Amino acid sequence: MTQRNSILQGVLLLLFVGVLLLVGVQVAEGIARNKIGVDWSVFGRKASYGNDDVNYLAKFFQALWFTVRISLLSIVLALLLGIVVGVSRLSSNPVVRGVSSFYVELFRNTPLLIQIFFWYFALVAALPEGVRLALGDALGNAFNVPGLGEAVIASVGALSIYTSSYIAETVRAGIQSVPKGQFEAASSLGLSGTQALTQIILPQALRVVIPPLGNQFLNLTKNSSLVHAIGLSDLFFWNVQVQSGEGQGVVAIISITLGYLLLSLTITGILNLINGRLTLPSR
Repeated sequence: MTQRNSILQGVLLLLFVGVLLLVGVQVAEGIARNKIGVDWSVFGRKASYGNDDVNYLAKFFQALWFTVRISLLSIVLALLLGIVVGVSRLSSNPVVRGVSSFYVELFRNTPLLIQIFFWYFALVAALPEGVRLALGDALGNAFNVPGLGEAVIASVGALSIYTSSYIAETVRAGIQSVPKGQFEAASSLGLSGTQALTQIILPQALRVVIPPLGNQFLNLTKNSSLVHAIGLSDLFFWNVQVQSGEGQGVVAIISITLGYLLLSLTITGILNLINGRLTLPSR
């Protein structure tokens, strides 16, 4: 039986490799047939955008680093908001429960791009001028995009709140997966509701929800590609500039695909390490 399975796996692997080769050949023939230019030397050319005198390769790494930073900040805020909203969804107070439910349904069921535009053109503009300018300057300088601080505020706000609405449901499900006996045991020990939640329930729930949380972190990182719509120089913005300025669409698409793949694999690896540390040893 084992030998039979090995042969079957070998055949499936060869079939998979064959399909990949076939797709690769078809893509190469399509590029040649349509006379699409593929010139990797574009990385050494001076970038056609920005004030700094650097080439497209340097701009690519700048865009990659920007994507990493805006994703990390948004992930932290989304996680904090998601935990608060997820706990509120289970509140015994009907007002708190209703507001948190409305929050989740509103932001989960409206497109992220619209939320980014709403933040940029409405919410950020509605901030007190002093707060808006101070926060915008701080974030613009921190992200090395002076003059675009308000776009950073809008992007981080939209990405964080949109993702937190999904994280909230994940946290809620994680809390509900903890046996009710844990609540009762905490109560019998004299712990308050808050103490039971923070010291007994949440630690167990978060251990359960690490894998689905990882999916949300990955989604947020990929969703950050939408911030180019309000002028921020992320990976997708770099792709647009290379395509429009140099006509190298294939090179640009392959490059940012590899960039996002690298970020996703890194996040997955880190989460796997965390999950391995938190997994309880089997008895």
